[in-house]
Amino acid sequence: MSVPTTEQIEKEIKKLTEMKPKVRPFSMFGDDNRAKIDAQIQVLEERMDEDDVWAEFDPEDEGMDNPILESARYAVEWLEGDMEEPLSKGWEGLVQ
Repeated sequence: MSVPTTEQIEKEIKKLTEMKPKVRPFSMFGDDNRAKIDAQIQVLEERMDEDDVWAEFDPEDEGMDNPILESARYAVEWLEGDMEEPLSKGWEGLVQ
């Protein structure tokens, strides 16, 4: 996939925002799904890069055990054109 355009980014922010209240609040592992979506929206709105994400979402150096960090990193991957499907597609199965 190529790097998304400003229009595609704005469209994805809108989709995620509309989807968030309909997504199951917590995963079966207890992860806060809505906080993970908020992190993705923040990454898209602020056009964050990998360094920004680590600084913002992993201040305690928890690393890979931080589901919000991982969700934010997916958003960076999408922004950089490394993911085929939009982020919202991954949340569709959790809509109630």
